[in-house]
Amino acid sequence: MRVAFLDPLEGVAKEVEPQFLGRHDVIAAPAPGELPEGWQSAEAVVWTQWPVDRAFIESLPNLRFMQRIGRFRARGDATAALERGIPVSVLPHGTSARVAEHTLALIHGLFRGLLASHDAVLKGTNPAGLAPQLQPGPATTLNWARLPGLQSLYFKTVGIVGFGEIGACLALLLKPFNCRVLYHKRGRLEPEQERFFGVTYASLDELLSSSDAVSNLLPVTDATRGMLGQREFGLMKPSAYFVNTGRSATTDESALARALAEGRIAGAGLDVFLMEPLPPDHPLTRLPNVLLTPHTAGGGGTPERVLGGLGGWIDTFERLAENLRRVKSGEPVLSPMALSDPRPGLS
Repeated sequence: MRVAFLDPLEGVAKEVEPQFLGRHDVIAAPAPGELPEGWQSAEAVVWTQWPVDRAFIESLPNLRFMQRIGRFRARGDATAALERGIPVSVLPHGTSARVAEHTLALIHGLFRGLLASHDAVLKGTNPAGLAPQLQPGPATTLNWARLPGLQSLYFKTVGIVGFGEIGACLALLLKPFNCRVLYHKRGRLEPEQERFFGVTYASLDELLSSSDAVSNLLPVTDATRGMLGQREFGLMKPSAYFVNTGRSATTDESALARALAEGRIAGAGLDVFLMEPLPPDHPLTRLPNVLLTPHTAGGGGTPERVLGGLGGWIDTFERLAENLRRVKSGEPVLSPMALSDPRPGLS
């Protein structure tokens, strides 16, 4: 199948493409804003930033499939393809899905007390002095470590600070939990996007004071450096959790450590730090209410590959290759877009 990438293949994406699409005739844009030579004969197109529209789609007589890379960051409108019965799939961009999944794991782990639970089992915590016994039927030893405060994520309020591709993936992951999801970003989403992702705009102060869990996904800019500090942590509920899988420089790490040590917030899940690897004697490593991971949210494979984010792009190309196989076999594609989606191609 002739597959046209409407945006240049660069970095890790260029490296892994032959591994998954070697059986196809692949052409790619030579530079941003330039279409690849021979694009008019493409049977499948893959895009993120190219402004796909009705005129472009109608100029592809052999088109059988469209693959959008980006839940949120992609451009264009694929309505014309859907109207012709051409399948359109939407996949997250790069490592974004993995970061969102890791963020959800940290949030869920904090609510369910997984760190304390794991530690209690290893230490043999058993305040009631229960004797070990086989459990052939209904268990009589529920929470034998008597851990307090275990919560459910269902119907909690989650605040996303910095809503981009990762935030969009996280919002979709939270939908089954019936969470109220607040978001804060410089430019508000369009109403149909808010409905699609199930999110509500809030000022930063409102988000911080209302959320049971705050997810920091801010990029580092002059405006965001150190943006979350003593004042911001002071606005959060004492029962709330702070999760950072974005950029460490957006957070005042010392102020966060103080807020955690003094119980002004309930706990934190952290994947990024100002100093990495995190020194073993760092104040954050001595706090019992912090769940720490070694900057693994977006990575996969060997340590060398983590830096390049290979894992996330392998996800993308595995699923793209599977979609191409499904199109050739007449099967439904993975993660299909529907005409009922708001502004197909934009949400």
